[in-house]
Amino acid sequence: MLPWPDRPPSPTIRAFVAVNLDPSLKEALARVMERLKATRADVGWVKPENLHLTLKFLGQVEETRLEAIAEAVASAARGCGSFRFVLGGLGAFPQPRAARVVWVGVPEGANSLAGLQARLEAELEPLGFPREERPFTAHLTLGRVRGPGRREQLAAALISAPVEPLGEMVLDRIEMMKSDLRREGPRYSILHSLPLGPSP
Repeated sequence: MLPWPDRPPSPTIRAFVAVNLDPSLKEALARVMERLKATRADVGWVKPENLHLTLKFLGQVEETRLEAIAEAVASAARGCGSFRFVLGGLGAFPQPRAARVVWVGVPEGANSLAGLQARLEAELEPLGFPREERPFTAHLTLGRVRGPGRREQLAAALISAPVEPLGEMVLDRIEMMKSDLRREGPRYSILHSLPLGPSP
């Protein structure tokens, strides 16, 4: 008896769950990046239209699983009321003088974001998405350092940056996002917009 032919693999997409920013916040962050770009450090800066706060990276996901994943994300969102968060303060991982990732922090609302992220982890783990090994640290990536050129100038700019808030928004929904990797940079699109539940 001839064996059954292998089933063709299901198409996949690169997906993640994120907080998308109000336009006013993107404009404020774009101005910050322009100041940092003046250091001429070798950094791949995120395009302002792509700025977002990642809650959970899902990786390559079969399209046939997207609805089940969306239901899990919706369940996590329903269990968390809307809340306000503030962006402010610049830094770098692992630290400014050895920067690999340049970020802006979340001085207010970080605990609420961490609680929402923990709910996502709990809802998605049964679907085969392992929990993150590192503790969640609320931050928004501005750029990734590509080389050592003018790293000291970048560090100085980060260390001397003002600490006042850059802006704030009320978070009332999260989004499942699709990432298309292109030569000119990633292009993001919303797959599902999932409202947070009513405030307790």
